[in-house]
Amino acid sequence: MQVNAAQAAQPSALSSNQQDLGSKDIFLKILVAQMQNQDPLKPQDAAQMSTQLAQFNMVEQQISTNTLLKEMLAGSQGQKSDMASAASLIGHQVAAQSGQFSFDGTTTQQFTIDAAQDAASSTMEVIDSSGKVVNTLNSGRLLSGKNSMTWNGATSTGGTAGPGEYTLKITASDINGQSVATTTQITGQVKAVRLTPEGTFAEIGNTPVSMANIAKIY
Repeated sequence: MQVNAAQAAQPSALSSNQQDLGSKDIFLKILVAQMQNQDPLKPQDAAQMSTQLAQFNMVEQQISTNTLLKEMLAGSQGQKSDMASAASLIGHQVAAQSGQFSFDGTTTQQFTIDAAQDAASSTMEVIDSSGKVVNTLNSGRLLSGKNSMTWNGATSTGGTAGPGEYTLKITASDINGQSVATTTQITGQVKAVRLTPEGTFAEIGNTPVSMANIAKIY
């Protein structure tokens, strides 16, 4: 008994992945239907059955290969797009969400502190790459929203910090002494872009910042 593929499954508007899976399902349904409806007195030839099973295996492998190639192509196109966007920032001043920054030993650093609500008091710690606190400053009251801060490189001993990588840590509390959430943005010039397994990064000074954290372009 012959089974028509159109009887096994009705066509519909499907995605490419769904179409691939549908093709495999149709092939399997036809094969099963042929086995169920074969003449008991004239069973299907074993060699022919083996050929059909081999064809089914080839279809399944091809579907898997096509899916993998589509995923690789989509990933490659996404990386190229991110790299092009990042490259367009080279030479521009940007603000990026990050507590890490590069200090050249002379240039005053500018920060934007975004407070979730008004803070009655706050402190700003500057920490070097070894984890040592080089200065703790009383940054005073913060208003809900964006607040500007600067650090001129001064250390707690009255000297000037050397060039290197630093981290800014803000601790803020409201009038009742409860902690106030804050986020920090650094401002600087994009000098280079870098493509890594973790994504595309713009280098602000020597500090790599994810493209997703770029908040403003000047």
